[in-house]
Amino acid sequence: RPHVVAIDLLAAGCPATPALPVAYNNGGGLPELLWDDALLPLARWPNEGHAVMERVLDRGEWTGPREKRRGGTFIAAAEKTGDWRPRRWPIDEGVWLEGSWRVPWDPWVVRVAAIDTTARSLTHAAAIGGGIGSKFASKGSLGDGEEPWCAVNVLEEIDVPGEWCLHLPSQTIYLWPPVDGDDGPGDLVIGCRTDPLVRLRDASRIGMKWLTIEGSLGHGIEVTGGEEALIAGCLVRNLGGSGVVVKGGHRHVVRSSDFHTLGEAGIILVGGDRSTLDPCGHEAINNDISDVGRRRKTWAAAIHVGTPHGQFAAGAAVGCRVAHNFLHDLPHAAVLYGGNDNLLELNDIRRVATASTDVGAFYTRQDWTSRGNLLRHNLVLDSPRANAFYIDDGDSGDRVEENIVVRAACGPFIGGGHDNVVRHNVMVECRVGIHMDGRGIARGYATNPAYRKQLESMRPDEPPWRDRHPDMNRLLAADLDADGVVGSPHGNIIEENLTIGCGQGIRLQAKPHEYPDNTIKDNVDLPAGTGPFVDASGGDFRLDRRSAAIARIPFFPDIPAATIGLEKDDYRPELPRGQ
Repeated sequence: RPHVVAIDLLAAGCPATPALPVAYNNGGGLPELLWDDALLPLARWPNEGHAVMERVLDRGEWTGPREKRRGGTFIAAAEKTGDWRPRRWPIDEGVWLEGSWRVPWDPWVVRVAAIDTTARSLTHAAAIGGGIGSKFASKGSLGDGEEPWCAVNVLEEIDVPGEWCLHLPSQTIYLWPPVDGDDGPGDLVIGCRTDPLVRLRDASRIGMKWLTIEGSLGHGIEVTGGEEALIAGCLVRNLGGSGVVVKGGHRHVVRSSDFHTLGEAGIILVGGDRSTLDPCGHEAINNDISDVGRRRKTWAAAIHVGTPHGQFAAGAAVGCRVAHNFLHDLPHAAVLYGGNDNLLELNDIRRVATASTDVGAFYTRQDWTSRGNLLRHNLVLDSPRANAFYIDDGDSGDRVEENIVVRAACGPFIGGGHDNVVRHNVMVECRVGIHMDGRGIARGYATNPAYRKQLESMRPDEPPWRDRHPDMNRLLAADLDADGVVGSPHGNIIEENLTIGCGQGIRLQAKPHEYPDNTIKDNVDLPAGTGPFVDASGGDFRLDRRSAAIARIPFFPDIPAATIGLEKDDYRPELPRGQ
């Protein structure tokens, strides 16, 4: 208490923060505080890591009439000291808990409706989709006792320098400054405005170079319409929204800029016309992006190519290029992509899915028409919780070629889709080298109304789709298989790939007759210790033509590993260490 100062939010010139939603996954509208350009942490318990649910008593009710829905109830374990922290929280003024209540890729912050100090139980004020308790708990169990959670924005938990809390009833910020008064003053910035800091609307040939963009609750730069904007050499950081959002227009370029400490995504590219396959020509080139998704912890990637994943306003992407970026230390995906004819190449991706699972370094899903995307010459490294190239839930028509994957959950992963090509990739020390399954059979993809409506909307039997993607036409038939297997994957090619030291080289999760017309051939699986690289420990992932691994596939092409990742140019004269 002697260290904490009070700041009247309205007197400081900020708009009033509205009441927090009963459940949110995007920051809830809380402001952000910066001290000497560093983000200050919201007061929470515990200060580091998470508590876990000891036992779920009631999963809650999340379906049916709204008035009958209810939040779940769980027991929170006592601390080793015998203390039970929630007994000190003022529920009448609002307490919110953040957690991965059911699955790690869908975290929510939920208000507490009741705290029972005798039973050591907490009850949510809102239902979580699917109910609380891990989806992966043993059959018949309400949870596994490991579901992580923490309390956020609790005044009583300001217990270390730098922590702060917004007391909503009085619109007062309580802050323990990072330094004592004797250590001199610091610069405090309150990020509370939700508009983008910079807007370009229907503007052409505008250059924004060597700017620092920071200190807002909204996006950094928003480009709508127009042509040939250049954002280059900029530092974009400490924002509640996304770094750069491009919506429509043609040939906008984000180049050689650094992005970090962002509430949502790094770069979002939207443009082009899917019905005509006319490209937009947007590019994200030579950018260094890390530490995104602080407020929206999933589905906010370093780079979005299109926005097909539900958390942002939907938009198409046709003809974008994402190349030479260094995307690292990310809670969820590195690149979320959809649309058509996008080129994703020469990107260096490391340490992704640090706070999630069942996601990809490159991830796309649920679209039979998302065709013509080429993912080549990328490096995915040290991401054991992520599939490197995750073509999920029936997505179709992508090419994954000549990539390097080292220590990931899986390399290329085809989840029930069609006409995907996986060729000339190297996977080393992954749990699974390559995966393909027939999930569309059990899940009814062939007759799913959403899949079929999207397919029919593209008119695959008419130009330009008929000419550019003739294989798509056959999906118009609901029953694709004479032998009665409806929904099986068709037209996938997995050939001439190299897996080394993987737990399983190629994993096929379907019966042989459920893969009627897929090609799987000439793949080579080798034991650990036969690595194909010049000097992997030294960061040189060029293929060594003298290695025993490459000798097994003498026709294997050279992968331009030396040119993967960031490059020096006029806007990036030096490269960061560790890339």
